[in-house]
Amino acid sequence: MIRKIVFLFIMFFYFSGTYSVELQVQAADYARVRLVICMVGKKTKKLQVVTQNLKKDLMFTKQFDVVIDHVATLKQSSVVKGFFRKGVPLVIFLKDSKKHKSIEWRLYDSEQATMLAGKRYVKRGKSECEWAHHIADAAWPLLTGQEGFFSTKLAYCKEIRRPGKKPLKHIYIADYNGEREKLLVATSTVNIAPRWNKDSNNPLLFYSEHTSKNVRLVVVDMTGRRKIVSNFDGMNMLPAFSADGKKVVFCASRGGATCQLYYYEKGKCRALIKNSGNNISPTFSQDGEKLFFCSDFETKNPQLYCYEFGTEKIERLTNGGYCVSPAFCAKNNQLAYARMVCGVMQVFSCDLNTKKHKQVTFNAGNKEECSWSPCGNYLLFAIEKGAESRISILNLNSSQRQFITPKNMICCYPAWSCPYTNFAAAA
Repeated sequence: MIRKIVFLFIMFFYFSGTYSVELQVQAADYARVRLVICMVGKKTKKLQVVTQNLKKDLMFTKQFDVVIDHVATLKQSSVVKGFFRKGVPLVIFLKDSKKHKSIEWRLYDSEQATMLAGKRYVKRGKSECEWAHHIADAAWPLLTGQEGFFSTKLAYCKEIRRPGKKPLKHIYIADYNGEREKLLVATSTVNIAPRWNKDSNNPLLFYSEHTSKNVRLVVVDMTGRRKIVSNFDGMNMLPAFSADGKKVVFCASRGGATCQLYYYEKGKCRALIKNSGNNISPTFSQDGEKLFFCSDFETKNPQLYCYEFGTEKIERLTNGGYCVSPAFCAKNNQLAYARMVCGVMQVFSCDLNTKKHKQVTFNAGNKEECSWSPCGNYLLFAIEKGAESRISILNLNSSQRQFITPKNMICCYPAWSCPYTNFAAAA
């Protein structure tokens, strides 16, 4: 049953509170599927925390209506069928196994009392919330046929105001939904434009730090250890990594009047694209054979381009206007970017198969720095409106938008990570 509702609504040399939800356009709101998360046996405190967080994960997309239950044992099919009689078609059973230091989970079709999947999750780290995220990532493809994104992380900058002094910018990280925010970089400088690496086993964050001499590129691990990775004169920022992590492109001016793109692979660094304009915001295609970027070398206003490594051919993707901050999504082979429309920066998408462009947002406020979720269903960007700048997540399927940073804050440069196998340091 479908109900229609309308609401007014960047190198790489490293060691290796008020939230709101609004619907902007008319959207189809599908009836949610009822699902029970049922604890089996002893309700340990840790199991209860995992269950609560798993519920929150599964309800994030608003596809499921989730409730929590408990049974003493799971030895008879009648226990499972009992949920079907209550109108619940799907049940996830969770059992805490101290012997194996794991959590056993099973997904059942309650009508047939048939187990659809069952696995043992070996606990990594000490965070029950992270355990829940990993279980949700494993169950999500079975429930929806889509890739899980619950173990991903967000990074963004937040302006810190000090009476009588210039403001600073610190870098924060948070869970995929903006919860469990953690201050990662807190120097007495301005730090901007965080970018995640592509190593799912070793999460690193690259960012640019303003100094009295230049804007240098720095990398930080999840314990807060930092290292300078590019310190040329001028500007060093916005690294992009190929999917296999072997190729890196970053922006640097090297004391010149313009910003150019530099390419690093197998220990060698060279100028990749160098012209009379500013070339910024690189992002790789999935196979690493193409690079999308922004440049003003032809029109004096920034446009989007595609560079092919094999042929060294450059193709322009946009015509006219003011287009910036391209971000590539492997799941749908699309670019998201910001474009000026009637004096307001709006989010657009470009289908690289058809070369067709589509406006995604239409409301007030300048949208900046788009970043895709790994599953391709969500876009992360900053919305600047008046004296505020907030980070927002847009569900592309439902058009539902959720702010993840509070009002009266200036937050910018959001970046969405790949899923990480272990993120205990951020717990």
